Amino acid sequence: MRGADRSEAAVANAGILPAIRAGRLRSRSHRQDLGVIPFANRTGRWIAAWSEAGLGAATLLFFPLLVLVPRGMAALASVAGLCAAGLMLSTSRNRLSPALTLPAMLLGCLLLWGTASALWSVDPIRSLAVAARLAGLFAAGLALVAAAGMIAAPRRMTLFLVGGLVLGLAMAAAERATGGVLSSLFSDRTYRASRLNQASISFAILLLPVSAMLVCRGQKIFAVLLATATAVTVFGLAGTAAKAVLIAGLPMGLPLYRSRALIARAAAAISIVVIVTAPLTFARLVWLPALTETVDGVKFSAGHRLLIWSFAGDRIAERALAGWGLDSSRAIPGGEDPIRPDETWLPLHPHNAPLQLWLELGVPGAVLFALLVALAWVVLARAEWPPLFAAAAGASFTTAFLGCFATYGIWQEWWLGTLWFSLFLVLVMAEVVRQVAVPTPTAA
Repeated sequence: MRGADRSEAAVANAGILPAIRAGRLRSRSHRQDLGVIPFANRTGRWIAAWSEAGLGAATLLFFPLLVLVPRGMAALASVAGLCAAGLMLSTSRNRLSPALTLPAMLLGCLLLWGTASALWSVDPIRSLAVAARLAGLFAAGLALVAAAGMIAAPRRMTLFLVGGLVLGLAMAAAERATGGVLSSLFSDRTYRASRLNQASISFAILLLPVSAMLVCRGQKIFAVLLATATAVTVFGLAGTAAKAVLIAGLPMGLPLYRSRALIARAAAAISIVVIVTAPLTFARLVWLPALTETVDGVKFSAGHRLLIWSFAGDRIAERALAGWGLDSSRAIPGGEDPIRPDETWLPLHPHNAPLQLWLELGVPGAVLFALLVALAWVVLARAEWPPLFAAAAGASFTTAFLGCFATYGIWQEWWLGTLWFSLFLVLVMAEVVRQVAVPTPTAA
């Protein structure tokens, strides 16, 4: 029977080769059935190699760039997105995977609604401009997520990540010790300790996934040393938000480790409730005098943050259905009125992502944002990752999510670029961890 099988295969191949030479098997489906992969030629391999090299370079530069020129993250994420698109197009898997279809649709709806909001926006030109920029960032982010599973050498990519993290920590320490000598080579802005806040919160977001990945690879001592150095750096820098979100995100790892599916689905439901009810919760915290006095004692700007949220809540009530227009926060009437010395009611944005979505895009924007966050938790619940890494990734997501609650404007390009690229790095690390958990069998 084995000899007959070989004979049949030989006959089949004998029929296939002339057909290919004759040009009779030109359809894409026939080429795939026969194992003839589109773009599987020298040009395709060259594009894939250089695209992956570009992603490796971006990974190495990620943390150092956040230390020196954090606003350059938008450009880095855009270039990385182009490299990711090149990697996708150079392989046969150039279509969006089913797992990405739903988030892509939600992001598309959010973008369309934001663009349409220019019709009633208090700053229509800015709304249109921001919508155009978001289209590029969303496309780059989706390409990065899709390309994470196509990396030919994910371990090498994680070496770039760890090397970049070590370099970034050293540069942050040098910046703090020298008063910004390194950044002065790239910027003429006066050095302030707060300039390292962007790097600090990024250290906090990726601390646990990097450590868990190293532990899964058997590098436990190095993982502990690197995690300690990263935590010491975060708490040694001026950024209060990074310290707070790291402390708040860490406890999430244990319940996720013990019962990931249950906790992740519960977190999805809680996230929806928190986002949908934001105008009734965050915006009313200022009504608690004891809380206002407490946060003012911890950090003066924290009390100002509560006042900002209160103002945003009042404006949300005026246009709850459709909002004031995409990225119109800086143009809301009354936002520039003074409260206290050097403080206004709404400086640039509400410093709270749920409130900003409510304020600018109303009910549709808030609901779409809530669904996106909930979907991320559901994906985590179903991911086939080792328990330790999955718990670390969930704690990282918690840290990033909480970081959106009290820090930067959700449409700031450097912040979106940082979040997208961090997600890409977590997915690449997941590929490495999965390979370690299920080693490739070697030939006998």
